[in-house]
Amino acid sequence: MQLTIRFFLFPALLLSWFPILGQNAVTLQDCYHLAEANTAIAQNPQLFEKITVLKLENIDASRLPTVQWNAKATWQNEVFGLPFSFPGVDFNIPKYNVLTNLEANYVLLDGGFSEAKKTIEKAKLAVDNQSVTVELNKLREQVDRFFFGAALLQTQTKMLELTQKDLAAKAAQLEAAVRHGVALESEVLKLQVEQLKVQSKIEEIGSDRRALLSVLSSLLGQTLDENSKLELPNPQSAIQNPQSNRPELALFDLQKAQVLASADLIGAQWNPKVAAFAITGVGYPDPLNFFDDKISPYFIGGVQFSWKFLDWKQADRERQQLSVQLQLIENQKQTFTQNLEHQDGKFREDIAKLQNQIQRDEEIAKLQAEILKQLSSQLDNGVATATDYLLQSDAELQARLAMEAHRVQLVQVEAAWRTWKGVGIGN
Repeated sequence: MQLTIRFFLFPALLLSWFPILGQNAVTLQDCYHLAEANTAIAQNPQLFEKITVLKLENIDASRLPTVQWNAKATWQNEVFGLPFSFPGVDFNIPKYNVLTNLEANYVLLDGGFSEAKKTIEKAKLAVDNQSVTVELNKLREQVDRFFFGAALLQTQTKMLELTQKDLAAKAAQLEAAVRHGVALESEVLKLQVEQLKVQSKIEEIGSDRRALLSVLSSLLGQTLDENSKLELPNPQSAIQNPQSNRPELALFDLQKAQVLASADLIGAQWNPKVAAFAITGVGYPDPLNFFDDKISPYFIGGVQFSWKFLDWKQADRERQQLSVQLQLIENQKQTFTQNLEHQDGKFREDIAKLQNQIQRDEEIAKLQAEILKQLSSQLDNGVATATDYLLQSDAELQARLAMEAHRVQLVQVEAAWRTWKGVGIGN
């Protein structure tokens, strides 16, 4: 029942995250938990458990004594009669009869049938709960898509704001140079035009980011506005635990346990069963003595024994069916595991490629920044033009944007790999 307890605690966890999202950075792990808690199927384990409890109570109740009231009235066109008569004896059986009684039954020994049914219900509950875990795990892929999309635009906005700040500072320097007559006003205007272009790009990216945050907010059930800061996980490309921990693997094992529980039920059906019974009532004529044509009470009590020992191999065929089901589940598990292993190679290659790209991006960005620094000095001294500076500023910006984009992609691929493997992610 641990899974049910987990979902029972979700509302409390939601309340505890409200101030976190409102005041601090939003982590990917926060988004995972909130998305799981926000989806409607998060409540399913509680409903599954409620259904199972009711079924188990009914199974227990089936072992308790049962009492039922029966009533019957019949008419028949012919009755039992003797082919001869006795002097002084009037033997007359009525053609109609009325019978009402109370019947009580108590199962003394059911051959383990009820316990086998309870085991099946518990196994089914475990399968249903694990199925919910599988569905919730799929939410992570949706969260990843919108979280990292918004995080990338967040990073691009920062880069553009830094560029805009640099352009503003350089424009201020040129304005001073214009006042002293050592620079043309057109050079300042070029920088101001570029500032407007950068501002337009910031606004465009902001709109796209708000759209992604809107979808992410819908998944989380918590409002994220443009001021919300998304905190990327630390790069952790090496997964410490190489073993897959996908919830589907546990689901396959639980499905096997459910099939095996059904095998126990088959065996219980063929065990001896003992029950006690009692019937008491009133009938006309006397149900136990048809020579008595008066309204008479009666009572019958005893013990009933049953043992089905010949089934023409029905139980064997049922067990064979279960064996085939186990093999089918095992085949599904092996296929799923193979797909996990095959995908590992792609994730490793993608991560290695991005790491190499980031290394080259850092070198390129560093060189572009050095060139921009030299052009900035040349512009101040009137050796270079504003156009030269703007071209290099854009080149340096593109280098930094490419580097940050690859960094976000690296963390996103790592997160996708961890989701694929079913292991936790660091923040």
